[in-house]
Amino acid sequence: MSKLRFGICGLGFMGQGHLVRVRVHPDAELVAVCDRDADRRAGKWGTGLGNLDYGDGIDGPPVPPTARKYADWQELTADPDIDAVLIALPTALHADVTVAALETGKHVLCEKPMGVRAADCDRMIQAQEASSRTLMIAQCIRFWPHYELIQRYIAEGRIGKVRFAALRRDSSPPDYSADNWLMDAAQSGGGFLDLHVHDVDYAQHVFGLPAEIVARGSIGPTKNVDHLVATWSYEDGRYVTLEGGWAFTPPFKFDMGITVVGEFGTLDWQLSRGEEVLLYAGGAEPERIACEGDALANELDYFIQCVRAGRPVERCLPTSTRTSVCLAWLEARAVESGKLVRVSEKLRNLWAS
Repeated sequence: MSKLRFGICGLGFMGQGHLVRVRVHPDAELVAVCDRDADRRAGKWGTGLGNLDYGDGIDGPPVPPTARKYADWQELTADPDIDAVLIALPTALHADVTVAALETGKHVLCEKPMGVRAADCDRMIQAQEASSRTLMIAQCIRFWPHYELIQRYIAEGRIGKVRFAALRRDSSPPDYSADNWLMDAAQSGGGFLDLHVHDVDYAQHVFGLPAEIVARGSIGPTKNVDHLVATWSYEDGRYVTLEGGWAFTPPFKFDMGITVVGEFGTLDWQLSRGEEVLLYAGGAEPERIACEGDALANELDYFIQCVRAGRPVERCLPTSTRTSVCLAWLEARAVESGKLVRVSEKLRNLWAS
């Protein structure tokens, strides 16, 4: 079977990380790129971009000389030689670009969050259903080795029935986006949606939809909710706390972590501590579980496998990632109102379908 021919829209921090992995994947070929910046189109990226080091991992220039180079995303989505479009543009553009790509018969791997609002997500889902092409949102934490291991250990009953969990993701304001678009809430949604949505997505993916949400938060540099602490309550007594945002004073360094407490064990991992997941099971010392792997490579490989096999992206369905956007907005509503927010039956039914 021939390689899946990719076009990448957006060559900022995430676009560059994805491009590197497309370049080295045995079943992918990079045939086109799009960015408003001529230097980025030419592969002149500089250094120090982003809050994580995704590395280059390739020999030679990052953008191959044979790749077509577009300044306008509409030109790339219209290119008949592209099989799949990878979207790493500002969130406010996700729906327009996704719909255009699907309507021209292309598969789509789109960066998170899915959209700024649920209506954007709905447009994307409707276009996918009409096109019979694959749409997947790149919620990389679902494919992150440490989070995968924790999910597997929970499913295997290694810590017993889950009692509660805590997820954390904190940063100073990102200063690396083109034209500082991340600091424009109209384009990014703000810290609660762009950054915190990672943990929202993982929590609903692993623990299910809560019954109620309470939250407190702070208005930050985007003039939106840029930091919050939320508690999700479940009807069976479980609860999950989620804390995250980018309202910390520079040079506060990005960090993320997760702790899950069960009946007879606790799982814990924090980025700043290293690669090992700790399993506390009552002994003198925790069990240290080595974790290796590349989340972006894992999600790309899964997307390609699903496209080539013609099967749904069951690990990351668009309806599920739409739910994550809705939950993040419910948290923001809880912050703004100062009141408990109940998760609607409509959202619960959509989540279960």
